Amino acid sequence: MKTIAVVSTAGGTGRTTLSAALAVLLARRGRQVVALDFDPQNMLGAHLGIDGFAPAGIAQALLDEAGAWHTHTWRNAEGVLFVPYGAVSLAHSARCDARLAAEPQWLANALAQLVLPRDGVVLIDTARYPSQQADQAVRCADLVLCVTPPEPAACATLVAQLDALRRDGANLRIIVNRLNPARDMQRDVLAMLAAALGNGLPLAQRVHLDVALPESFARGTWLFDDAPHSQASHDLHGLANWLDAWVAGTPATAARGHGERV
Repeated sequence: MKTIAVVSTAGGTGRTTLSAALAVLLARRGRQVVALDFDPQNMLGAHLGIDGFAPAGIAQALLDEAGAWHTHTWRNAEGVLFVPYGAVSLAHSARCDARLAAEPQWLANALAQLVLPRDGVVLIDTARYPSQQADQAVRCADLVLCVTPPEPAACATLVAQLDALRRDGANLRIIVNRLNPARDMQRDVLAMLAAALGNGLPLAQRVHLDVALPESFARGTWLFDDAPHSQASHDLHGLANWLDAWVAGTPATAARGHGERV
């Protein structure tokens, strides 16, 4: 199986929304997908169509309160097996962080319990990097997708953490999310980011802003079903195709698809 960690160095990047969309799109491509919420905000289930917030999950296993973590799993309508983080208080969150700090291989050992085919995918939505959750996910992942909007503050935090991400994530790709080509400032930020990344770390994909996305989430539907011909839908399918080829071991370029508007 392949493990993909989805991280961000700033809040509000759309990381969880993107994680859910990729999990569903990979499942539709015939992959067995496990979507693991490793963020104390416990929001991934809502994006995957699970009603309410799961009260128990991987955090309770960290707290030794509810046995094995894989006893708290759900499967959504798309066939994605979902592992929630679980509801935690501030004190419990601190205890989870302390255990992860004391056991740097905790997540890797937990994932080793999964039985998936070689072409199966574990997709981990993490807490904001740096954090204990993101650190463990990055170190045990085969591929790290770092999500950032093309905004000055978000890209500045990414550049500040770039050396640490490169060190811990051997296979790192940057995803620019919520791109609005009508804003000249975003073009300038993209040029700055590309210069900071250098030739050795190209942007894997750009996903355009789509104002219909919140409405799809509110209806419990997917943007790529509601607006299949939109640029954002095209971008998401392009990223899913790239990941699908990577999982299969097929050489795949980080192309942005045909007819993309930059």
